Amino acid sequence: MNEPSLRADWGGRAIPFALRRSARRTIRISVAPDGSVLVLAPEHATDEQIVARVTRRGGWIVRRFLEFERWRPRTPPRRYVSGETHLFLGRQLRLRLEYASAEAVAIRGDRIVICLASPEDPERCRVVLDSWYAARCREVFPERVNAVAPPFLRLGIGYPSLIIRRMTQRWGSFTAAGNLVLNRDLIRASPRSIDYVIAHELAHGLHAGHGPEWQSLLTRVMPDWRERKALLEQQLV
Repeated sequence: MNEPSLRADWGGRAIPFALRRSARRTIRISVAPDGSVLVLAPEHATDEQIVARVTRRGGWIVRRFLEFERWRPRTPPRRYVSGETHLFLGRQLRLRLEYASAEAVAIRGDRIVICLASPEDPERCRVVLDSWYAARCREVFPERVNAVAPPFLRLGIGYPSLIIRRMTQRWGSFTAAGNLVLNRDLIRASPRSIDYVIAHELAHGLHAGHGPEWQSLLTRVMPDWRERKALLEQQLV
């Protein structure tokens, strides 16, 4: 089902946004790397209240647009042919397709080698590589959560249940039930950037918004979080 769309205006600039209502208590605004805006709002909030909130946050939203724009043009669509560059944990790896009866993926130096029965089949290459990325997520992400979580656990949040899935609007989220949700595409980013997203979301376990308390907590736990955030946007936006 398509989410309803509304529009706010800030400084003569239209800011269209998708609206998703739930049982949450506060309004949350997020800007995706593609420039789309999503607003999560309580069921009781009126359209007028939501538009007014987006308008008040217009300056921040436009700054996010400009931050993302800084790193465009984005990586062109992948064709899954030999010689193409793909990212894994922040490393640029050249794709090499080889014939083999058994499908496999391996990293050899600066190459990511994919063995296929039909190396000339880009769609099959995409499927095999995507499956390999998903498996690496299941290995890497729990390790990074274990490394990042202790300061937050000492502050009183429970150990989060990790959920890995595709996300179109954000890199991660922290749910009211204590679930840490991470975007599968993060496996392409450096461990420093992955750790930033984990810390960012765990901080929401104590502070819902991105206000001074949330920023103070994140700075205390990860003093260089702004640099890590910029690195993430440079790598994946």
